[in-house]
Amino acid sequence: MTSFKQFVQVTALSLLSLTVWGQDKIQNFDDLAVEDCALIKDGITRLACYDEKTSLENAGTTPTPEKREATKRMGVTPTTSEETLSDGASNAGNGNGDEDGDRGVMKNLVNRYVAAEKALFSFSGSFVSHRPMYIMPLTWTPNPNQNPFSPRLGETGYDDSLDKKEVKYQISFKVPLFTGWLDNRTTLWFGYTQLSFWQVYDTDNSAPFRETNYEPEIFLRYQADYDIGPGTLNVVSVAIDHQSNGQSEPKSRSWNRIVGNAVYSYDRWLFMVSPWLRIPDGEDDNPDIEEFAGYADYWAVYKWDQERTLSLKLRNNLRAKDNKTSIQLGYSFPMGGSLKGYVQYFNGYGESLIDYNERIHRIGIGIMLNDWL
Repeated sequence: MTSFKQFVQVTALSLLSLTVWGQDKIQNFDDLAVEDCALIKDGITRLACYDEKTSLENAGTTPTPEKREATKRMGVTPTTSEETLSDGASNAGNGNGDEDGDRGVMKNLVNRYVAAEKALFSFSGSFVSHRPMYIMPLTWTPNPNQNPFSPRLGETGYDDSLDKKEVKYQISFKVPLFTGWLDNRTTLWFGYTQLSFWQVYDTDNSAPFRETNYEPEIFLRYQADYDIGPGTLNVVSVAIDHQSNGQSEPKSRSWNRIVGNAVYSYDRWLFMVSPWLRIPDGEDDNPDIEEFAGYADYWAVYKWDQERTLSLKLRNNLRAKDNKTSIQLGYSFPMGGSLKGYVQYFNGYGESLIDYNERIHRIGIGIMLNDWL
């Protein structure tokens, strides 16, 4: 078991290293048209090419008529960064501005992201980012949970006191299983997210991994793109989701859920609500998890400018008595090149499964490997 876990961790870190390395090796794609990007075999380079041609990162110049026509064939409306980031903001709240401008930046970004996904569908084994990926080499919590507790399994502990400093990182990707299954807006996906907490500074105990949460899921997503009120309902989805920490008793924690998701954008804002219904489990390691984690994730993401994004995640157990709220704040910012810095603050329950019923305060800083949009 230990060797398998070490293998998983080393593989994860290797993937992170390759991602960073690939971003350092991005080439100049000035001589390529958008459709030429699809011919590049290397996945990282192919995505970099497509990003340079269509994303905000490289949209500061006006595309030529030929490139505009090529981009339209890929299903993306080409715009400059000024058109994308300024038009929505300048027209938002303007009673006589055009309706698409009022709906703004995030609608453009979501459409571009979906178009980039579709560009990969013809490649066997292609995967795209699912949730934000980051690595924070330094996080700090004043009171680590030294004695995790489960109602069924009781209290357990660690061989030595936990270090207040540790590494936290998340990797997340998804693979399309069926596209155009019901119509060209509906896709069946397999997704995988891994969140790890690494006591790398505890060299006296060989720098062990304290906790890793594995989260595979299968979800059906529909690209709604419905204009509702001042904004747009971009996406709705439903998933069968499993999350566990892969540990043996008494540290074992896991649960299975049916998770819905709705994404709504307006101007520079992206709002997401992800309610879940827990699937009953016979031998339940954490039967009271909803008393702490609640019944949904509520996200608000704000695109400050091309390279700066603010995010907020809220949870609440919706109980008048013994109410519990959790909050996670994130801020990504440019660091030069294609990498972004990332600062995260967490205060609440359920940051990790092992600590689902213990309030954790944590602040960390590191690198955002890929942002929300």
